[in-house]
Amino acid sequence: MSDSNFDLALGVGADAINSGLRKAHEGHRDAFRGSVTPAPIEGTSYTFAWDFLDAPSFVLTPPDQDLWNKMIKAEGVTALPDSGVLQFVAQQLKADCTVGDTPLPSVTGKVTVALRLTLGGGGLTVVPLGAWLENLPAGPTSVIIRNVVVPTLLNQGAGWLQGLRIPAQDLFGQKVTLNLVQVDVIPTHLVLASKAAVSQPAAVRTEAVEWPTGKQVFTLISKGLLTTLLTAAVKRFENKQLANDSKTVQFVASAKWDATFRRAVNLTVGTDPTTASAGVDIDWHAELDLVPTSPDGSGGCALGKAGHES
Repeated sequence: MSDSNFDLALGVGADAINSGLRKAHEGHRDAFRGSVTPAPIEGTSYTFAWDFLDAPSFVLTPPDQDLWNKMIKAEGVTALPDSGVLQFVAQQLKADCTVGDTPLPSVTGKVTVALRLTLGGGGLTVVPLGAWLENLPAGPTSVIIRNVVVPTLLNQGAGWLQGLRIPAQDLFGQKVTLNLVQVDVIPTHLVLASKAAVSQPAAVRTEAVEWPTGKQVFTLISKGLLTTLLTAAVKRFENKQLANDSKTVQFVASAKWDATFRRAVNLTVGTDPTTASAGVDIDWHAELDLVPTSPDGSGGCALGKAGHES
């Protein structure tokens, strides 16, 4: 990320992703099973059905070279890409295959699919690279697995994270549309970086960034976007009355005051992005009247009046 140029980045740790997968597996089992009937091969029809018996998981690292060498590669794939690669792992995938009208024995085993994340269509595009199946049988069954099961797994894998994006956010009272500009896979986090579609965003180049790794989920916001959003948030309070009150101490004095916020100028986010400063114009007016201490309260003396208009 030495050439980062984003407004907002979201990082999600592997534990958080896989916790979500476990909850999804518990509550939406039908999403983890299915079947497909591909085009006949040499006149013979095939049906492949699958069921993830336990929750699958993502591993945010590419397969090691030994595992990659064992994988059945997707069409046109020969080498692992340099970036954006992760693994989808199912410890218990139950596979049922029917050849013509003849069902084959069910097979249950571990499956690992290598995927590459790229950007496309405003969201993530998932490119399947290869698949490895535990205890791959030999003989005719191996042909079915290679020609039916693996292509099906790879096609399914392309949809597991397809279209993932950062939804529009309400930030400081502004609806901000976020368009992905980069995806990064590091050993601890899946990171999505985006540019914001807001009116007149501040053009601030982001410095080189090393993603934090100490939190399961983190969000980074650029000073440019933060300045734009804070400026818009403060603008909503222009000409807002801040105070209008009075108080009387019987036989002693009375006071009244009012104040109106006009505007903030030159808002600047500090080196510490949790602080910001701006010039503030406030119109205010105050009066203080002394009264005699006689019980009837007769008479009176105006002590002073003060005001300010920017």
